[in-house]
Amino acid sequence: MNDTPKAPVGARNSMLSLRYLILGFALSWLPMPGMALAVIPLVASFYYGVRFIQDLKKSGQNKAVAPNMIGLGLTALLIAMVVAPLVQYERTMDYQKCLWGANTNQAREACENQHDQHPGTVQRFFLD
Repeated sequence: MNDTPKAPVGARNSMLSLRYLILGFALSWLPMPGMALAVIPLVASFYYGVRFIQDLKKSGQNKAVAPNMIGLGLTALLIAMVVAPLVQYERTMDYQKCLWGANTNQAREACENQHDQHPGTVQRFFLD
């Protein structure tokens, strides 16, 4: 007799999705050029999350789909939060460099004022 328990449906895809999500979240805290690396594991996490939901639907476990859709939504939101500064790379890098050199609250406020006064191309597109 084989008494080995079977893994739950989609367990492999679920674990891969979770591992890539944790890695992507950790990489998203890196300073700007390194933060771009977070996109790779986050997209992989999204892919395996979709595969997990497909496995759940195939097995008829439709009640478990909704909570996992929320997880996919949060993963997509994290991807958007990582990609948004990359779209305005030059402006974001200037702001980061200014903040790295700011030693006082007054210098930090000057960086924030400078950042707010010069909108990037994305802001000009939406504001004009």
